Parts: sequence; structure tokens; C-alpha cells
Amino acid sequence: MIQVNKHIQDLKPSATLNINQKVKQIRSRGETVYHFGFGQSPFPIHDSITTALAIHVKNNNYLPTNGLELLRDQISNFLNKHQEIQFDSDSVFIGPGSKELLYQTILILEGVFLIPKGSWVSYLPQIKSKNGNYEILETLFKNDFKLTSEVLEDYCKKNNQVQKTLILNSPNNPTGAVYSDEELKSLALTCKKHNVIVLSDEIYSQINFSKNFSPSIATYYPELTIVFGGLSKVFSAGGYRLGFMALPKGLQELKSIYTSLFSETFSAVASPIQYAAITAYKYEYSLQNYVKESSHILKIVSEYIHANLVSMGISCTKPEGAFYMMIGFENFKDKLQSIGIQTSNQLANYLLENYSVALLPSTDFYFQKDEFFFRLAFVDFNGEEVLKAFKNFDGNNQEFIKIHCPSIYYGTQQIMKCINHLI
Repeated sequence: MIQVNKHIQDLKPSATLNINQKVKQIRSRGETVYHFGFGQSPFPIHDSITTALAIHVKNNNYLPTNGLELLRDQISNFLNKHQEIQFDSDSVFIGPGSKELLYQTILILEGVFLIPKGSWVSYLPQIKSKNGNYEILETLFKNDFKLTSEVLEDYCKKNNQVQKTLILNSPNNPTGAVYSDEELKSLALTCKKHNVIVLSDEIYSQINFSKNFSPSIATYYPELTIVFGGLSKVFSAGGYRLGFMALPKGLQELKSIYTSLFSETFSAVASPIQYAAITAYKYEYSLQNYVKESSHILKIVSEYIHANLVSMGISCTKPEGAFYMMIGFENFKDKLQSIGIQTSNQLANYLLENYSVALLPSTDFYFQKDEFFFRLAFVDFNGEEVLKAFKNFDGNNQEFIKIHCPSIYYGTQQIMKCINHLI
């Protein structure tokens, strides 16, 4: 019998990647499935970035472990100009995706990790892989499942002897919620009072439906907030696998630890990708407009889904950024239980088998199994074609989505059909 790390052995494949493979298998058989389960940007990478990649494609040099100096300079400028937070370039680190950088940070830090209910699927498995301590903090639908300072304060008061690290994600995956400045100020005061380290996952920052970027808790709590970002969401370049983290002044003692760990794990991110990323983080006018236009399309899609599902009595968080919302069947729990459905996992299977709708159950996002909530990702459309069609958009959301985002349109109809059958 081969002996392995039991904490890693107990992990299951990422729920988001797993549902995507399952849908691909179904579609490969020629069957229809409306895919609300996977969160990859539907839009093509901007030409300026792919051109930069092509120019540097022959560069096969190992780059510095912490990242290319020009890229770190550019990200420092980007954070200052386009997220209004201050980090020196020497405090910026480049890694193979923000996911990996979060994981390396979790490996480094001790104490307890605090995860708000309704957070990204990979935070907890990463903590469990090192047998770390964690706590799921309660959130409520009425707040779009955003953490409140009252809940955080209550936990900190009761656990004041242990180092605490809060993982905060805004715009949020899975809810689409964006923390307001006032909410972040309030959380920052509590964090400052109790010396809480914050891992601020801002991977969707510029995908905001009303502003150019989403507020950062680092604005109000620069002392101990580590900011994470990358190419995958804002720049539609998930496959490039490049992320960054920015270390605050209060944690500068960790710089050498990060450098050592990086050097013994991934060494450095691929050279051509780093050079292409410089162009992305220059964030020139044409690229800014591209991101804004993409965000506008996502807003239109989200508003269409939200309005239709709410009209049927489905509980929906109100997306303000990213490309997700949480939808709840709590109003139909009695009727679902009467046909033998007791958990969100059972309901997810029921929807897939009977209505060809793929959703991720809320258990993957730290909800209880009897809470009938699901993450709905609204990106199952051809982004390149939709961008072209959007130039002639006449304001008719439903018609535009029916023609250009048919999987979104008919998938929404299928969810509504399910409710009609229940009532």
C-alpha cells in the first residue's frame, strides 16, 4: 500500500473543473446542456496582448523568481492608477496564477483562516491540504452573502489569542456581489483592531457593472492586506496562468520566505507570458474600452437572468461584477422535498437530468447541504461573436440574448420551466 499525505488524499477534484468536464462529455455525445457551471471568461484575448506574446515567443530564458522587473513595475503602476491602491514594485510577486499564489501564502501562514460562507471553491481545499485550521463565517442572503463587520468582530472577540487570516473576494465568486466602500471601511476597522491579516482576492476587479474598478480593502487597511490579481478574468487569459500578489509594508518580513518557496516550487513564470502581461498591465485606452464593453455585455446578460428568475420566485443575489450570481430554490423547498429532493446536490442532479441545466450546488461554496442555493455562471456564449453583434445593440435585452446567447436564453427558460412544473 503506497503511503500518501492523507490531507491531500481526501481532496476531491475542483468542483468548477469537474462540472466543466462533465458538460463536455455530455455535449460530446450530441446532447444539449445549458452550462451555468463553469466560470471562464467568454471573450477572446485582446489583440495587443496576443501580439506581445507572439513577439516574445522565442524567449526561453529563466526570469527572476519574483518576476520580471518591468512587469512588476507595470503592475505597481496599474494598482495605483486603476485600483487606487499603493504598492511598491519591490512588493509585487509574479506567479503561475493567483490561485497558486494564494496557495503558497496559505502554506506560509499559520493560525486560523476565516472564510465567509459564499466564497470560491478552492480556498478551503488549499487550507485542508496543509491540515490548516479554518472557520466558515456566517453570511446572509439579505446581504448578498457578504461578510459583515459584526460577524467578524464576534469571532475575533471569542478567539483573540490566535493569528487570524481573512480571505475576502470582491467582486465575489460565487455571488457577483461587490463590497462597497462603507462595507470595506467597517471590515477594515475590525481587522485593524484585531490585527487580522487579509488575503484580498481581486481577480475580477475591473469587471464591475457600474464603475471602472471595484473598491479594495487595501485602501482602508494597507497595513496587513495582501492583494491578489491576474490575467485570467479581467483580461480573458485563464490559460496564460499568470497572477500577481502585492505584499503590504506590515508583512515585508515575509519577502525572503516567498522568494525561497517560489524558487523551490515553480521557479518562475514562463518568459513569453510575462512579457505579454506587461502590455496587459499598461492597460492602454483600447484595452480599457474592451474590458468596459465586455463588462457591459455581462451586465446585460445578468440583468436578463436576474429579472426572469426573480419573477418566478427564485431568490437571486444581485450581481455587480464578475460573472456569477447565487440563485436559491428555498421558496420551493416543501415541493422539492415532496418529490424526494432533500439536498442541493440532489437538486443539481435533478436539474441536469430533467432540464439539461448544469449548476454548481452551494455545498461547494460552504453552504449546508439542505440550503437549496446554486452558483449560476452566465458566460456560456461566444464572446467574440457577441462583441461584434453588440455594436448594433438596440437596447432590447431579451431579443439580443435570444439571438446571440442562445444557451443563456434557453437555459433560463428551462429553469423557469422547472418552477412552473413544481407549482
